[in-house]
Amino acid sequence: MAAAYIRLRRRAYNIRRNRLIRDYDNPLDYLDDYDIVRKYRLSGPLIIDLCRMFGNDLKRPTMRSRAFPVSLQIMVALRFYSTGSFQLVNADVHNISKSSVSNITRDVTQCLVGVCQQYVVIPTDPVELQSVMQGFYNVANFPNVVGAIDGTHIRIRAPSVDEHIYVNRKHYHSVNVQGVCDSDMKFMNIVAKRPGATHDAFIWANSNNSEMFENRTIGHGWLLCDNGYPLR
Repeated sequence: MAAAYIRLRRRAYNIRRNRLIRDYDNPLDYLDDYDIVRKYRLSGPLIIDLCRMFGNDLKRPTMRSRAFPVSLQIMVALRFYSTGSFQLVNADVHNISKSSVSNITRDVTQCLVGVCQQYVVIPTDPVELQSVMQGFYNVANFPNVVGAIDGTHIRIRAPSVDEHIYVNRKHYHSVNVQGVCDSDMKFMNIVAKRPGATHDAFIWANSNNSEMFENRTIGHGWLLCDNGYPLR
């Protein structure tokens, strides 16, 4: 009788302990707003919005006590995006393995890619375009600007296939990512598939949005760029 009682007490303690650990592992439960933005690059309310958006996709079909809540999965992925380091993610989030970080980051990334084109888009509606132009005019008194474009090199490990085409002009392996932003530095277009040796002008010339500008689909606005792009 006593042994059975002890087993029940231990079971109750372990259940409480797992719950406490699981709650403590969720940074939203104990970090203030400043630290959340500093570590994860998004505010708490925005992270909660992502949790609502992807809740059904990220919920695990399991009853295990250590299944990761959606909010923790989102924050694990955001921390990895901001650092590129499995070790730093593990340091911030207790009791989570490197393989779990990898799987979570993959799943969250797939969710983000699935909705990307709903939010990252160069507007074609005249009213929206006028709003973008007005934003640039308010910043620098520059009329008819519908975006600012440039490329940035994201460092990667040397690929096993076609390694040489990923070596950029600064002699490290990268993906050359092209971005178009509005006056508030909000991305309106991203091309993230070209190896580091690819020139900025080539990426633009072979993107869908280049054709939109050539055909005046978005009106008579200008894209601001550096001398890595031809004047057209």
